[in-house]
Amino acid sequence: MFPCSMDSADTFTTVTFSNVSIYTSITAVNVISKRNFKAHWVAPTLREFKRRKVIEDDLNGGPKIFHRSTFLEWNYDAEIFAFSNRLGEKFNDLSLRAALTHKSYIERETARLSDIGVESNLQFQDNEALSQKGGELLSKFNNGYLRAVFTQVPEELIRAMHDFLTSNPTLETVARHIGLGDLMLCADFPCKTETYVKSFKAIVAALAESSGEERARIFVQDLVVTQLYGQDVNELWNPVDPVGNLTAILKREGKAEPEFRLIRQAGSNSILGVYYVGLYSDKNFISEGAGESLEVAKEMAAREALKKFFRTEDSMRALPFGRQLKNIQSKIAQLENQPNIPLSEWISEKVMSAVH
Repeated sequence: MFPCSMDSADTFTTVTFSNVSIYTSITAVNVISKRNFKAHWVAPTLREFKRRKVIEDDLNGGPKIFHRSTFLEWNYDAEIFAFSNRLGEKFNDLSLRAALTHKSYIERETARLSDIGVESNLQFQDNEALSQKGGELLSKFNNGYLRAVFTQVPEELIRAMHDFLTSNPTLETVARHIGLGDLMLCADFPCKTETYVKSFKAIVAALAESSGEERARIFVQDLVVTQLYGQDVNELWNPVDPVGNLTAILKREGKAEPEFRLIRQAGSNSILGVYYVGLYSDKNFISEGAGESLEVAKEMAAREALKKFFRTEDSMRALPFGRQLKNIQSKIAQLENQPNIPLSEWISEKVMSAVH
């Protein structure tokens, strides 16, 4: 179809298409194509480097990381400024620097200067006092939110949720996510959990001193209380005797003792047996539970009944955050020092009167 001709040296090929000639050098094509392939020793060498790196990381407890202060472009003043703006908060500069300074850093720098014969007169303030104050504020802010939102739960469940929100793992997670690890001045790196927690509490106190408790309260709600999102609050509290607690509540409510009835069962003669138990009071159905034995099923049914009393069912409304709290901030502040009704005194009449 297309006229082609090959010269005697088989070096050039002439292709004519629409009166246009294209000259392609076979030798040149071979040279260019070789550049797209790496030498045969490259891939095995890279694999060996990776294998050795994995072994080294395993021996050292993971890949080695470096503090940002070791980078050439490190500018602490700029980092402090960026941190405040990233959070959208206004801090007093001295308070913020003190909140990020651990006492171990001051001790290390003092010892280092003494070793080289320099008089150590460091003008640093550590975050011990701020951390203690921040811990008190953090506890108060969390209690206020929980009591304002979970109005019908006993104080024991409030305390369980409070302990979860103020626990070291929760506060460390929050501190890491806002970038405290790159700003804290401490002797240990990577920083310990206690150092993260102490610095975050100090940040809360520094914000309260700089912008007031209202801003600090909203800060805690946005960063700490939101850790409840996706959590089953009922799993945070494990009542010792669900059946006994339910019986006491029904008695105070003027209702009959709970009656358990076997609804259905499957695989009772196998290790995979399951029993479904219904819970009734005054012939009225309250809840049901399932378990691998009748005792477990009874306990699960009692737990489900307590959820209904406390309004913490799986279908409960989503927790309010952010702008949804604007209209109840005054209520939150009011309930910070006003505990809910304890489980031993819980009765729906008292709960409703306390809410209204």
